[in-house]
Amino acid sequence: MLRRFRDLALLAAMAAATCTAHAAPAATAERGGGKGPAFEYAYLPPVSDGLQAIHRRVRDADLLRQLPEIQAVDGMFSLPLRLRYVTAECGEFGAFYRHEQVEVVLCYETLRTLYDRGLEYQAALGLDKAAPLHYVRANVRFILLHETGHALVDLLDLPVTGRQEDAVDQLAAILMLRFSALDETPEQVIGNLRMAADWLLSRSTGAYNLDAYADEHALGEQRYFNLQCLIYGTDPEGFAGMVRAGDLTAARAATCPAETRRVSRAWVRLLMPHLAPGYEAYREEAERYLEDTTTVRSRSAAARPVSRPS
Repeated sequence: MLRRFRDLALLAAMAAATCTAHAAPAATAERGGGKGPAFEYAYLPPVSDGLQAIHRRVRDADLLRQLPEIQAVDGMFSLPLRLRYVTAECGEFGAFYRHEQVEVVLCYETLRTLYDRGLEYQAALGLDKAAPLHYVRANVRFILLHETGHALVDLLDLPVTGRQEDAVDQLAAILMLRFSALDETPEQVIGNLRMAADWLLSRSTGAYNLDAYADEHALGEQRYFNLQCLIYGTDPEGFAGMVRAGDLTAARAATCPAETRRVSRAWVRLLMPHLAPGYEAYREEAERYLEDTTTVRSRSAAARPVSRPS
């Protein structure tokens, strides 16, 4: 399982980059030896009294600099502008990328809502008292990586031929699979993704109007199963229980390994040309990854029976 888990690397052999990124001081202008513009971080004070404690908590913990995936990609790409991460009062639940300000915003209201859902998750599964905060952290990681995807698409002018919301969901999952904390096991990382999937499903009502079908986001159930498919695709044998448990249909599961590989290859190809100076070795490894997975794909195609017209 661990080998397949590592095969999902955004840039296949960036283990060294991950370690360097974690070890670099937060104030360093460059990450992992690269020369891409470092991210900026800010914790804006809220106006509402009910959000003051949340603000103090995330500011004092320096939450944004404690997210391993964000720190791993900080400085990795040659961005034309410096990207800023901000926590702020928004007046409602949410997180978003602001093109004009070149910043990713995480709302304090989101943290409060996630904690409430984490309490429900804890009670439903009989988990320990630390579970609600783990739930918040896992979902903050996914949410901010999703918005980072929007930022990269914008700043690097990346082509997206399908729904951008689906594409950046995929990128968030790939980055969580690749750039986990150094002390996290593959099982814990998968657990983080499952908590993110739970959140996507928890926001669904099961009853939709025309606005929901027309929304730029897929329905919560679809986003849930898409994320489950990427998890399953990392190790079909290890996650065979997902099909038995109803977390994935057998028909969808059959396509997930190829889907996971295809999504990973697509994001590698999109981002590889934008690696910052200092990441040349990883570019070479990424090229080998693309070559290796092309070989796997060719073998799979050769083994597939050719359909003939009746």
